Amino acid sequence: MLLTLGCEPEPVLRAQLLLHVETDAPIPERGLAPEDLTLFDRLRVSVHRGREVLPCAGCTRDFVLDADTERGALSIGVAVASENDVAHVELYAARNLDRHGNPDVGSSLAAWVRLPKPDDEVRPLHVTLTMAALGLPRGALESPIEGSPAAPSPALVRWPEAKRTPCTATPPQGEACVPGGVVWMGDAVRRPGPAGGLRPRLVKMSPFFLDAREVTVRELRESGLATAEMLARPDREERQLCTYSPSPSAADDLPVTCVPRDVTADYCAARGKDLPTEAQHEYVHGGMRGSLYPWGDDDPSCADAVFGRDRARQLDCNESGVGPRVGGYAARDAVEIGGVTVVDLAGNVSEWVREDILSEDAECNRPGYHVDPICSGISGIAQTRGGSFEEVPLGLRSEIRYPASVPIDDRVGFRCVRRLP
Repeated sequence: MLLTLGCEPEPVLRAQLLLHVETDAPIPERGLAPEDLTLFDRLRVSVHRGREVLPCAGCTRDFVLDADTERGALSIGVAVASENDVAHVELYAARNLDRHGNPDVGSSLAAWVRLPKPDDEVRPLHVTLTMAALGLPRGALESPIEGSPAAPSPALVRWPEAKRTPCTATPPQGEACVPGGVVWMGDAVRRPGPAGGLRPRLVKMSPFFLDAREVTVRELRESGLATAEMLARPDREERQLCTYSPSPSAADDLPVTCVPRDVTADYCAARGKDLPTEAQHEYVHGGMRGSLYPWGDDDPSCADAVFGRDRARQLDCNESGVGPRVGGYAARDAVEIGGVTVVDLAGNVSEWVREDILSEDAECNRPGYHVDPICSGISGIAQTRGGSFEEVPLGLRSEIRYPASVPIDDRVGFRCVRRLP
């Protein structure tokens, strides 16, 4: 069995198929404009001899697609043993590999294609992978599709949705205008537990205004929306580090905590805003590119974000003190957006979002392509996003969803979003 990447120049091999992969998927390639986005960066080809369930030994190859990739030049030389050989061709994003190292089916473009045995010559075979079939493999091992001897006509063009959408309005003071775009959200590894992320799904976000930092104690007190409930039961463990005070204090510039979600929603609404959707929070939290953290994919140190500062003093960052810090304290927990620095998305305090936690079976959470998703169902379990000062590094990841176990919590604050005019 021989698999050879056949890109400029094509390999000269006898009695083989030259398998060409044609796609409209947004892959890294030459000549992209700054607003062009990349969503797929790997190509896997495996050959199944005699339609056996597992690929033959040494018959699977993964190819890294990079900025030198030329659209239309993805071709693989395949030596075919019999008329029953089948190739599985799969285009995927490296971030969407599951815990076994396999591409997540719901977020890949794939096809099972029959490999006709060529004569003593190099024979072209074309297979198309299109965005319209995201998560829907073409053919099957027992019923593969037939490839084409010629390239599709007209030639496929790059998926037009894969572009950054610029902001068209100037944000108010203290807010950033978040440009729109298309990113992967979710977690293919599917870490266990109620806080685990959803399966990967492709999400298109429209531009929106976002508070650059979490709402402070002073801002909430001056709103007049604080309730007696926020000051009750200070002996409860989850309220011992509440920052809210009914009178001026040293905590005035800290993010306000111990505020019920309905009060935070009222605060935002009084200013013509709303709480973020979980998709809006994950979008910015992942740096608008689907990363694990605002700064990228490398795990944080104690200086990067406010985390690991638990009241039991058992975590790694406790020497820096317990509790939240003034917005912007951490070195890397920030995203620069249009000249505005949005801070504390991964750590400091977790933040209320608009929706309850719904299961992965909810329409808004299923794999596939979603546009500005809002999970409007009611589960009775409120949700927060972003880690808090008590979290471990894993808890700071953008895909993590937190069920709110109590309505008032000293680890939970909020910020608001606003529609563009």
